[in-house]
Amino acid sequence: MQKLKNALSVILGKAIATKILPKKEIHFKNEEFTTEETEWLNSISVEFLFAEFGEERTNGGGTSFDTENRLNPSLKTLRQYFPNAKYTVYSDFDLNVDGVELIKVTSPVIDKEHSRYGYRTADYYKFMALVNSTSDFKCILDSDMQVVSSDIITLIKLTHKFGFCVPYNNRQLLRQDMMISKDTQHIDDESKGLGHSYNQSPMTLWKNDERGKLFYTTCAETMQKDPSRASLVMWKAAWQTGIYPYILPKQWCVCESDEGIGEEVILHVGHTSVKEYYNDNR
Repeated sequence: MQKLKNALSVILGKAIATKILPKKEIHFKNEEFTTEETEWLNSISVEFLFAEFGEERTNGGGTSFDTENRLNPSLKTLRQYFPNAKYTVYSDFDLNVDGVELIKVTSPVIDKEHSRYGYRTADYYKFMALVNSTSDFKCILDSDMQVVSSDIITLIKLTHKFGFCVPYNNRQLLRQDMMISKDTQHIDDESKGLGHSYNQSPMTLWKNDERGKLFYTTCAETMQKDPSRASLVMWKAAWQTGIYPYILPKQWCVCESDEGIGEEVILHVGHTSVKEYYNDNR
């Protein structure tokens, strides 16, 4: 019926006919690591970290998690590429997952009655997990990320080269991010909010990178004492220290409105539109 209405509108001159293009076929890169890559991986320690708080949780993208699958699809898809890596979760409850070390903690973040307290706590421990880990390469990410490409190995290479990495935020401008996001504050530094906003999954750090350790430590301290949305906390840390991370392109955290960009490495399938788009094209 809708097709007939659309056709009639074109005939009557009320609408313009447009060609509907099919969705392009999607191919994710899935190649075995080279001998050189495998040897390099075996020469370093690799750790993937999670921060999960509250036994019942629905993420910002609308996806609900049960305890059994709390760390999936991130954990499951990472293990396909890095079966020998160390996996660790920071949590405030007994989140027991085979092969994953649990570090049970309590939150030092102020204002426990705030509606965003759980999110603030999780972000605090994202920063602290990176600083506390003794592995050569450490990466913190949300549990609703799906690794779809063997290019994931280059995340380790990028971190080795640049010291620490954070993902692109598709809102880009911090001022606009604060205008449309939850848990925000007024931006009172001289940037006037015209700096670049950061996302939080995945974030990485190389073991001996002092700049990265200072940046993430400052993020944690800011979140503890003056909590707000993590992107603003990260901007405050960058403004205070003059240190800022390497920003990963959107292919490392494909979010809503980024579907079909090509060369995807990690999908944020907690966003319903992302999950549906790629499920329909695989």
